[in-house]
Amino acid sequence: MKQPLKDLQAEVNELQKELKLLKQLLNLPIDRALNRKDQLNLICRSLLVEDGRGRTGAHLYGDDEGSHLFLYGPDAEPRVHVEAGRDGASFHLLGTDEEPRVELWTEHEQGHIAVCDQAGDPRAGMKAIEQGGVVSVFNDKGKAMAFLHAGDEGGEVHAMNLKGHSVASLKAATHGGVVIAADAKGNPRSFLTVVESDGAAMVLAKDGSMRVALGVTGQDGMVTVFHGEEHPSASLMAGAEGGCVHVRNDAGETVATLSASAEGGSLGLHDADGPERIGLRVLHGVGSLSFTDEQSRLALLLGHTERGGMLSAYDADGKPAAVIDVQENGGRIGVTSEDGQVRAGMTRDKEGGGLIAAMGEDGGVQTALISHKEGGRITVMGPENTTLAAIAATPDGGKLAIYNDLGILRGMLHVLEEGGRLDLQWAGSPAAMLAAGEDGGTLVLLEPNGQIRGSVPPVEDGEE
Repeated sequence: MKQPLKDLQAEVNELQKELKLLKQLLNLPIDRALNRKDQLNLICRSLLVEDGRGRTGAHLYGDDEGSHLFLYGPDAEPRVHVEAGRDGASFHLLGTDEEPRVELWTEHEQGHIAVCDQAGDPRAGMKAIEQGGVVSVFNDKGKAMAFLHAGDEGGEVHAMNLKGHSVASLKAATHGGVVIAADAKGNPRSFLTVVESDGAAMVLAKDGSMRVALGVTGQDGMVTVFHGEEHPSASLMAGAEGGCVHVRNDAGETVATLSASAEGGSLGLHDADGPERIGLRVLHGVGSLSFTDEQSRLALLLGHTERGGMLSAYDADGKPAAVIDVQENGGRIGVTSEDGQVRAGMTRDKEGGGLIAAMGEDGGVQTALISHKEGGRITVMGPENTTLAAIAATPDGGKLAIYNDLGILRGMLHVLEEGGRLDLQWAGSPAAMLAAGEDGGTLVLLEPNGQIRGSVPPVEDGEE
């Protein structure tokens, strides 16, 4: 029994020595037992923390670059890296391949945040600069494609192309917001902004000059297009009575207008000096089209009457010279004299046939070319519309009739069945007849009472 006691005493002595050494290493009092008030101050270059299975859970160490803290996952791979260096501190969230996924760090006394893809390449970032904050997004090649930052007058958003030029931007300014679209080299080409609390839009050419402007004038909107060195070529405006379009030439003169009013719409075409030459408008609910000459005198008018449409042509003095209108029986084409009275016309009669007439100074018809159900007819009239001569078509053929100054028939040359016939009358009664038939010619002379006076060949009373 003595030998085991000696061995046990030896082991106790060895443990006491190791405990004394451990207290010295931990800077703890070695001449007494430890209590709860004693403080443990560890000084080491590296500290590993393991779990119950002996897997590394945390690693804390320091080197010439600064201090580092790694936190490990269940697979003993690092997931978090915290670093404190000369220029600042950093915080890294790592993937399973130990490449960063999220990084936070300070640089030049300013904060930075980066979000990375599966390969550890930055795809989005945030940082602080002297003017304010910046947020950026990157493509798969690491080039910034868009960024958001704070400027002197407010926030800004920029979209970049592959060459690194800002081709679209959104800005806040003291007068309001601004949207800018630029070309591939970053030169501004379109603006959407605010002017005196009103919205405005501008489109620029390659040389930077204005080409299109949208704005507000008072309570109305306006669109203006420009040519060359910002010469306005056309404008679209809104007014109290409706919209209006102005088209200008190189001299700035308005050469065409399209507008709306309380009466209706109107279209005006102007010469190079500005006066209107063609006008299309609605007046009192009726449409009209007018043409004027160099002296602004009316030359042609297309309008409306109570019976239908009307087209009037005017001479060099502005007086009516010809007219196309609608009369009681239908359409009419008329040629007028200096006093405006129709002297020749084309229309139709009550039966629906065509009619061409020439009038005298009193306005009465003197010659008429008529179409009726049996064929055409030409009538020559005297004063007071008295018929003096007529040429007409009948079911058997043609007919020529001659009347006296009272309009009483005096002679008629016509076709009867298949032969020609000449009838002469007196006081409305037949006096002589010359006819052709199958058997040859026939001449008949009649008494005033209608009895046959004589005939060749002989014809008895009562024969046809």
